[in-house]
Amino acid sequence: MSDASARPAPAASAMSAISGPDAADALLAAYTRAVLEFRLGSPDTPPPADAPDAASITQAVEKAVRLALRSGRPHLVLLGTGDGSLADALADALASMGEGPDAPPRLTLCDLAPDRMRAALATGRLKDFTSSRPTPTAPRLLADTSPWALLLLLRATGIAPETATLFPNPFLPGTEAEALRRWRRLFAACVPVDLPPAREGGDRDAHPTPGPDLGVGAILHPDEPDLPAFFAQIPAWVREMAVVWDGAPPGFDPAALCSVPLRQAVRPLGSDFSAQRNAMLGLLSAGWCLYLDADERLSPRTWALLPRLMAVPEAGAWLFPRATAYPDADHLRAGYGLWPDVQLRLFRRAPGVRFEGAVHERVVGVRGHTCLLADAWIDHLSWTAKDRDVLAERLRVFDAAGTAGDGRPAPGGPHRLSAKYPALPRRLFAAAGLMPGGGERDGAPRRHPALRLPLSP
Repeated sequence: MSDASARPAPAASAMSAISGPDAADALLAAYTRAVLEFRLGSPDTPPPADAPDAASITQAVEKAVRLALRSGRPHLVLLGTGDGSLADALADALASMGEGPDAPPRLTLCDLAPDRMRAALATGRLKDFTSSRPTPTAPRLLADTSPWALLLLLRATGIAPETATLFPNPFLPGTEAEALRRWRRLFAACVPVDLPPAREGGDRDAHPTPGPDLGVGAILHPDEPDLPAFFAQIPAWVREMAVVWDGAPPGFDPAALCSVPLRQAVRPLGSDFSAQRNAMLGLLSAGWCLYLDADERLSPRTWALLPRLMAVPEAGAWLFPRATAYPDADHLRAGYGLWPDVQLRLFRRAPGVRFEGAVHERVVGVRGHTCLLADAWIDHLSWTAKDRDVLAERLRVFDAAGTAGDGRPAPGGPHRLSAKYPALPRRLFAAAGLMPGGGERDGAPRRHPALRLPLSP
């Protein structure tokens, strides 16, 4: 597959038409457009949603408005599209209430079923949600199959449990209603986390002292591209680094590329990524571990944040969004789990903490709270840094590791290399404060969007 075919989905080139007054509005509109213009899997439309009668719609609208006004919160989030009739009726009801000091809450229609929202748009519904020149109070759409994407994008636009009334659409199929019910519990249970103050120099200070008790680990193949750049990102304040090489040592001296003490081992990967990771973990002695792959980078700002994350009381692990540069460094994959692709990569080492799973291995046994930092990204360079044939071979390794003992593919199907995924410019995420270094104004201290999660790692 050639790079010539790797271009952003049509939504990326259509974003010039978005002229919302707020960066978060622009991101939500562009993101949802990218998701809706890309069909994942079968092109078939979902079965028609049940069409509620006019009396039922009126009753639901009155209930939603009553709850929203009683709460006094500035946002109303309708969960689930259905056939689109309730969303339209609710938008009309809120618009009729006018503006001013007692203005009604702003409406956002949010859905984990893009096919359902796409079908409603195809019937001519949701027109008030798709104006090419939206006002600051215009209703908005947000759709994706990723619960994490919905969580972070809503947070970026100021929608949180304390600022929004969530109203489940009562006219949804059972499976859609249950998925949104689970998401609502996640949304409500995430607790904001305040990071300890930065040292003088703020997040730009890449050399905090005294040095934090952090070890960096990696499993690498000697032929990975641009290994010097991988090692060069490690700041000098890191206590140690551990690398397990796949099958053979490299043809160069890695210690000369690394600014911190380096421990190394050589063992064949085989088809067991967790065993390789556990061997890596065994080489470390630091109290915390951060692990990265050869095609992953952290920005200097993110590196400088790590000591503050490790200092959060009772935190045992941190997840980071991973953003895949695609088709070039200025764009990234988005939609259908491609972003934020949350990864647990920083965790406190303790007895019983280990990796499990032959492929897509996960950390288990972590003690303490698991937290998520929304604006500290792992930059994933697999598409831009690796030859297509090399990348395809890597995916075959994943498939082999995930094959069941009887030779059948593991659940989820084979990994696919495609140049047709939706993509968005990085600048949209930066402007909305959802990437490292984004959203800063007038030199004010940055408040990082960090959340304590209700989930076990």
